[in-house]
Amino acid sequence: MGEHAATGMEKWLLDKTGKDIYFWNFIALMVLTVIEVAAVYVKWEDVFNTTLENAKLLTWAILIGVGVVKAYGIAFFFMHLKDDPFIYTKTAFFPLIFVLLMLYGIGLSNPGGVDDLPSWCLPPWVK
Repeated sequence: MGEHAATGMEKWLLDKTGKDIYFWNFIALMVLTVIEVAAVYVKWEDVFNTTLENAKLLTWAILIGVGVVKAYGIAFFFMHLKDDPFIYTKTAFFPLIFVLLMLYGIGLSNPGGVDDLPSWCLPPWVK
């Protein structure tokens, strides 16, 4: 896959497992996707005996945290930003400002905005 020379952790993984960093990044992304899906469907209020609001905040925290880790894995390994000059990385992450504005504008400032979605795409606490 990659045409660059493996160094550090990449070389260690390749030597120990015979699989390159792209394979392990793919596996990590799949595991993190399962965690994201599980975070939405687990009833956290029952698990931690907490309120529904705290359960929603925990779900948001898990989704945002896992999303940041997945973005790092995609950008730094699949997009090869790990070895690029820092200005390229800053340029690639510039659109993040607009994503955060949309997240606030669409998702957080209008909490009733999900009421008209079909039932199959809603998390369990909305039903």
